[in-house]
Amino acid sequence: MGKWQKDRQTRHEGDESGRCGGCGSRKMTTTRLCDSKRLLGRCRDCGRIQDVETRNWPEAEPCDDCAFRKGSPEQSDPWEWMKIREIVESGQPFHCHKGLPYDPKSGKYDAPAAEKGRVTVCAGWLNARVAHLRKSLPDAPQET
Repeated sequence: MGKWQKDRQTRHEGDESGRCGGCGSRKMTTTRLCDSKRLLGRCRDCGRIQDVETRNWPEAEPCDDCAFRKGSPEQSDPWEWMKIREIVESGQPFHCHKGLPYDPKSGKYDAPAAEKGRVTVCAGWLNARVAHLRKSLPDAPQET
């Protein structure tokens, strides 16, 4: 795993971009892991480690490594993709991993919970859910 780079504050304009998902602080020290494109941040106020949010409005567009983007690891695994499609069809919210607490040792994210900070619905899930509902409703306008 990578090391933290020289301590610096990342400055972003916008609503969510560059914020800690736990305390909302913009005092994030960031590093790009050597073995991936992943940009991790450590909050200098609360110590939380998370994937850095770079979008101003996360619900408006899928993130760069969204499970719903073509070619994602989730779509490459038929079993995993079937489980995600069932979530879309059921309407159960699917949350974006950006801003969730991340454990670099295990490589796992904590489950989304309001008491742990911001919980953002995945923009890719939202797009897939709308498309599913449009297909399932007989009078719904179809996108062209």
